[in-house]
Parts: sequence; C-alpha cells; structure tokens
Amino acid sequence: MPDNFSKQNNNVLKLKRFFFIFITTSIGSFAAYSETNNQQRLTKEPEFNQTETRTMSIIGSRRRRLPPELDPIVVDGVVYKELRQGNKLGYEQKGGFLVATDKKTGNILWHVRVYEVHFDAAKESDVQEVFFTQMKLLPGGTEILVENELEKRFVVNLESHSVREKR
Repeated sequence: MPDNFSKQNNNVLKLKRFFFIFITTSIGSFAAYSETNNQQRLTKEPEFNQTETRTMSIIGSRRRRLPPELDPIVVDGVVYKELRQGNKLGYEQKGGFLVATDKKTGNILWHVRVYEVHFDAAKESDVQEVFFTQMKLLPGGTEILVENELEKRFVVNLESHSVREKR
C-alpha cells in the first residue's frame, strides 16, 4: 500500500503535468493567433465575422468575398440574371453565366456562358471563380452589358444569345 507521501507526490506530478500542457498549449495558440493577426494586417485582409461568412458560403472559402447580387433585368416577360451555380448545369466553373427565365413560370428559357474561367490546378478553385459586378440593358433593349470582377466587359445579344467582348 502506498503511503500518504507517495499519493501527495503523485498528485503534485499530475498537477505539474496539467499546468505544463496548459501553458504550452496557450503559448502555441497565442503565437498562431498573433501570426494570423499580423498576416491580416500586412495583407490588409479583413477578419470575417459570422454574418459576413454567410455571404461567402456559396463558394465555400472564408477568404473569398462574393460581389453583391445584381438586380435582374426584365425585358418582355423574360428575366435575365446572373447564374452563380454553373456547375449545376454541368460546367466546371460556377460564375460567368447569364440565364433567361420566363417571368410567369420561372422556367429556364436559355443560358449562355458569357466568359470562360481558366483554373490554376495549384490553387483552390473557389477563390479563382469570377462573377458579374455589373449588368445593364443597353439602349435598344436587345443587348445586355456585363462586367466581371476582372473588369472585363462583354455584350450579350438577347436575340441570338451571342457574346462578344467589349474593348
């Protein structure tokens, strides 16, 4: 049977081990926090709070902020809007699509890929996605001007569904 002194010594060892693990974990966590904080300051990257990350959840990256959703354009009972889930139509990319839907039924009438996104295999694909930043109906009502995050501009003809880059 161990005596009282051995039990006390064993408890002291357990307590020392607990504090050692606690302190080293705390120091490691503080160092990681400081490094992340410094990196955010250097890159001027804002820290996202919970409500901001909801707007990014479609793409899945905490480091990717989506541009604001654009208002649809309605012409003769057809609603034109950006489709941010082109992958659901069988494409590799999510952004870069204009979709035309019937205003009454909501059925897709047609869609067109306005521009192609070229992915670098060495990078995370969701941060490489490119979305619309502006959409406006041009005079005459038969073409829509689309500008994307790379500040490239395209004109979509609503009758022929053709796309040309505007320089």
